Amino acid sequence: MSTRQHPQTSVPPEALHKWLSILVCALHSVYFLLNMLLMQKIGLGAVQIIVAAFSGYCFYSSLKERYQPWQSYTLMALLTFNILASASLMEFWAGAIFWSLALPLWYYNLFGLKKGFCFSAMIVMFSAAILYLRTDTSLFMPYRTVFNFTLAYSSVWLMCHIYEVQRQKTSLFLRALALQDALTGVQNRHALKADFSAVRKKAESIHMLIIDIDHFKNINDKFGHDIGDSVLIKVANEIKQSIQDLSVYRLGGEEFIVLLKGISDIQAYEQAEVIRKKIEQATFHSHTDAITLTVSIGISSLQPGQEFTDFLRAADVKLYQAKHEGRNQIRN
Repeated sequence: MSTRQHPQTSVPPEALHKWLSILVCALHSVYFLLNMLLMQKIGLGAVQIIVAAFSGYCFYSSLKERYQPWQSYTLMALLTFNILASASLMEFWAGAIFWSLALPLWYYNLFGLKKGFCFSAMIVMFSAAILYLRTDTSLFMPYRTVFNFTLAYSSVWLMCHIYEVQRQKTSLFLRALALQDALTGVQNRHALKADFSAVRKKAESIHMLIIDIDHFKNINDKFGHDIGDSVLIKVANEIKQSIQDLSVYRLGGEEFIVLLKGISDIQAYEQAEVIRKKIEQATFHSHTDAITLTVSIGISSLQPGQEFTDFLRAADVKLYQAKHEGRNQIRN
């Protein structure tokens, strides 16, 4: 529904980018000196000083908290080009091609599963082509060299891919723990605040329904907390079925929230009435008895410039009014 802050299960891309930048800067500065001063590889040295300078800029930007995703793409493009250029231009025994074995690790961690897979696939083809064209001496057999390198590269690639798949599964699991109410399965207060921040930028009108189960304490006292929990679960399901939407949240205790977007005050009231009637007509069961419930509902309409806390407080005031005036009512 919205862009939220989710729990991280690994090093975030911006942090990895920062430390990769300083590593690349240091390594390419050293290689620049070696190529320019000792090996007289001026063209390659020029590429390496460009990579070193840009990676230094990336590190500085990260320190100043000015990281942008394009910096990672540009840095990895320059690094990849330098590795492939070095493998193509330098003596084969120098082993520059082995640096390509590290590329899948960086691709997956910086760019995720799909892009990591695509970039890694391109590199194995380029690297295999370079190896085949360069291993034309009597010391190496081109086919065996390409075969062994491809196997080694693919094993690294496979491990990176498996790790990223598992990381994404873990991230989804932690996201559910962080943003979902453990008892009822609806979303929780953290999700409510995040979704509110997102939808207020898009929707022309937003209404909040705060729903409170009338005399819920009596249910816990009479039937026990296990029955009280089952009642909360069924109430949550009844609300979800009433609005056919994911915008249902448990605020805490016996209070639930519904966010309605792009509708009028009258339509918001009508939707609240659907929820009220559905719960009033539903039958909840204890071990031996049937239980009937009612709910009170307060409605607030988001005003220009209103923050989440004020929006929630306005709905809570209307809920208190409904409670004070006899319960099983709606006030807006």
